[in-house]
Amino acid sequence: MAPRLVSEDFVKGWLLCQLEVLECKKVPWPSSEIQRTYNLEDCGWALKDFAYECQINLLTGRTHQIRAQLAACSAPVVGDSMYMPAAIAEIVCPGSNPFGKNKKLYSNENDKSLAIDEWIAQHGKEPSVAVGLQACQISWDDGQHCYGARLPWWR
Repeated sequence: MAPRLVSEDFVKGWLLCQLEVLECKKVPWPSSEIQRTYNLEDCGWALKDFAYECQINLLTGRTHQIRAQLAACSAPVVGDSMYMPAAIAEIVCPGSNPFGKNKKLYSNENDKSLAIDEWIAQHGKEPSVAVGLQACQISWDDGQHCYGARLPWWR
């Protein structure tokens, strides 16, 4: 099950996720034909003039790592209904995410637990549209085994 919660601080019991951004470039938003084909008009992203295409190297390879980490730095993956609404909510209302950069201090653990449950209930639905995430290459054994992918669906 995906965590649906992201924190830059150490949280006991959570796994460390690390990635390296190798390249990041601004790209035009997908054409209207691609938007219709992949239901992107319903993806929740307000800035539909452009997006960013990044090349990332996974360092720890944890589940949902790329999606969670990009959302945590206010750059959610296009179409990611699990992390994008939470990232947008945190941008619009800093402090609303119980694990966000501007998280509130709770007077007791019960209040914090209630805030976490409410956050998960409001955000974090599995994507129902195309997610703008694609492996361009996968390799292991120090590059001895390396496989590339075709162009991403949004081009």
